Order: sequence, then structure tokens, then C-alpha cells
Amino acid sequence: MRAAQYTGGGPASDVITVVEVPTPEPGAGEVLVRVGAVGLNPVDVKIRAAARDFGIIRYSDRPGWDVAGTVAAVGPGVGRWTVGDRVFALAAFPDAAHTLAEYAVVADADLAAVPSAWSTAEAGAAPLAVLTAWQALEAAGVREGQRVLVLGGAGGVGHFAVQLAHARGAEVVATASPAKHDLVRGWGAREVIDYRDDQALAAVERVDAVIVTVDDTLPPRQAVAEGTAVITITGFTDDDARLLGDWGASPVSRILVTADGAQLGSVGEVADAGRLIVHVDSSYGLDELVAAQERVESGRATGKVVVVVDPEV
Repeated sequence: MRAAQYTGGGPASDVITVVEVPTPEPGAGEVLVRVGAVGLNPVDVKIRAAARDFGIIRYSDRPGWDVAGTVAAVGPGVGRWTVGDRVFALAAFPDAAHTLAEYAVVADADLAAVPSAWSTAEAGAAPLAVLTAWQALEAAGVREGQRVLVLGGAGGVGHFAVQLAHARGAEVVATASPAKHDLVRGWGAREVIDYRDDQALAAVERVDAVIVTVDDTLPPRQAVAEGTAVITITGFTDDDARLLGDWGASPVSRILVTADGAQLGSVGEVADAGRLIVHVDSSYGLDELVAAQERVESGRATGKVVVVVDPEV
């Protein structure tokens, strides 16, 4: 089968290639997936450029964590899938998963059925980002009637966080560049603010939770009060974490997404209820992986970038 491979660390154009490798076989508790589409995320480009582990996130010269496709074979002990079933997953994260290939072996526990409302490309684009948003909202304890501020409401994680918070019955305020305001409102944000407009940011009233999806970004001071949960997916410096604590924020924490097929199943229920869409910024073929990673690296993508490995799946 064909699979993406890195020859080392560095720019995408220098180190990405496509090679022929043996098709893997599923072991106990595993499923062989014929890959239709694979989402790309900032972690993909960061780990490729450095060619090393990022904390507990494992580097591999065979990339890919997101995946959507159809079941090609099942290993011993797997009883809930049959050949041809449409499935998607965040596979093995933070360990290596090798999903940017024509076939991938995925643990049964990581898999969920593709929502009927989503195409294979949409399902492949979603897993890491949508699970990050889901788990961030869980960590913040977001519930009906609360106010939630999403910093970076048009990005991969951000556009899911806006929709999922809205689906929970929260009032959502989000930041985005002006050209994207209508999109973010359409995803459920009651108010959208230009992230460069200091005056507008200073006018944001107290919120119950802040989801930070953008590097080196703090919420506006007046939005944080005693008990405001501040959850980041990128991390705070020690000084920033202490400052947020001084403002009364609690908890202040960083989350690292974990693979969870059951949670993806819950995501699918929200999608099939018509309350969650995947905004695909752009799609590329496997042989266009360099351009796909460069699009992610540009920081200009709205929603998700996806690699369509097999348009027939």
C-alpha cells in the first residue's frame, strides 16, 4: 500500500514523501480500516518540523492520527463491526498511528460509526479537533445557561467548541478575524469579536468559562471572575497561569486530547441531531501532502484541512 513518510525533520517540501509499505494486519482488538480521509492538525506540522517527540506525543516517520474510512477486516475479539462499516477515529493518540496511508490498523476502542450527516472527508477531518473541543468543555464543566468565551472561534478546535458549547445551551462569545464573523455566528456564537480590537475585547462581560485555542493568548481581564474556568489547549506560561489564578480563575488547566471512541460516538449523536458540522477549509490528495501541511502551517485555515486518500471510500 501507499503511505506518507518523513525522511527527517524540516520544511514539508524537503521531508515528505510517499512510499510503498506492506499492508498491516489487525491483531486482537483491532480493526483494519481502508482509509478514505485523514485530518491534519497543528501538531502534525510541529512534530514533522522537529522530528522529535513533543512531551508524551510520539514522533514517527509514518504520520497520521485522524482517520475515516470503511472496515476492511477485523481482528480477534472484535464483534461490533463488519466489513464495509463506515468508521472514524482519533487513533492511538498520543502514540503513533500511521493513518496517512491507504490502510491503517486502529484499536476497536478508538472507533465510532461515522455520523450519517457527515461525508467521509468531514469525518476524517474531525476527530482530534472535535475531541479536543469536547474534552475542553468537559474540563470547564460547561452547561446550559452559562456564558462561554472561545478564543479562536474559527479554527479547527475553535469552530467545534463554539458549536458544542451552543449545543449544550451555553451563550457563546468568540473571537475571530472580521472576515470570519458571519461564519462563526452561523455556528452558534451570539457575539463575535475581532481578536485585534482591544476596545471590543475590553467590553466582554464576565463569562463562566474560557476555551483558549490560540498560542500566547490570555482572556480579557474583566471577563474573568472568581470561579471562571480557563482551559487551554496550547499551554500557559507559569506567569500567565499565576496571573489567571490571581484574577480568581479556577480551574486553570491545559488539556491534551486523548483517543476515545465512546466520546466520538456522542459527537456523532450531536452531528446527526443537526447541531454539529465540519467546516472543511481545503482538501488535498495524498500526493499533495506537502501543500496540505503548508496550508495548516500558514495559520490561515478556517476549520479543518483534510487529506482525501481514497475518494471512493
